[in-house]
Amino acid sequence: MRGARRANLGGMGREARESAAELRGVAPLVVLGGARPELVGPCLLVTNGAKTIAIASAELLRQAGEPLGILTKLDGSRSIPVTAWLMAQQLAIGIIELGASATFTPEVQPVQLGSVSATLDTRGAPSALVVIRADDHAFVRRVIPVHVDAIDRGASDDVITWLVSPDEPRDLDAEVEGAPLFAWMPPDPVLGRTSEVVAVALGVSYHARTFKPRELPAIAELVGLEDVGRALPWTEDTPEPCNDLGQIAGEIRDDATGPLAGLDLDPEE
Repeated sequence: MRGARRANLGGMGREARESAAELRGVAPLVVLGGARPELVGPCLLVTNGAKTIAIASAELLRQAGEPLGILTKLDGSRSIPVTAWLMAQQLAIGIIELGASATFTPEVQPVQLGSVSATLDTRGAPSALVVIRADDHAFVRRVIPVHVDAIDRGASDDVITWLVSPDEPRDLDAEVEGAPLFAWMPPDPVLGRTSEVVAVALGVSYHARTFKPRELPAIAELVGLEDVGRALPWTEDTPEPCNDLGQIAGEIRDDATGPLAGLDLDPEE
């Protein structure tokens, strides 16, 4: 084990950790068309500029029925249709592009790209997987406090498995496939950062069971979100790149009236 990362939300209080605005970016991915939407799993909505995408477990997307949709109201009364999805470079993740006309509600709001972590290392911050479950009359988010551990899989430091283990035994059987991991990052006075809640990774079920960094078995392996940045380029118009060389580019004139008049460009030896 490369390093143990203690991540306990117990001291924060259930209301505080479940009311974080960023968690509204986790929405139910469902199959529409029946008397009630059928839950496929969670997805994470991320926006940048005028573009919004959803990311979900590629395995869940691959096995899901049709027509697919993303609920924007947890009672199932409003949804966005999913017409297509593509596999990310991280093959465990599927990316769903949402049209420019997609609208959201106070219950479901995409997180900004700036709230997505560039690294899987939570630096020991309190962390949790956010899952979706079906209730009697609606879909609800559930926060599962976890520990995050980095595991060396070989001699190379580049081969790292990031595992999450639950704080409580009751969460060992939770459906965590595709569940986003959030971290409650503390203030960093050195960098001038205030406290923030960031989306760190997507969890996929840990079937290998090769490593057990904690007393309770790991329930998920983490997949980074670096493909989100590639799928969300900035969309505002920016000036064309230029440099001063463009102002003097052209044919060099070798005559008495050119800009190099008076210079001997081919001196005799």
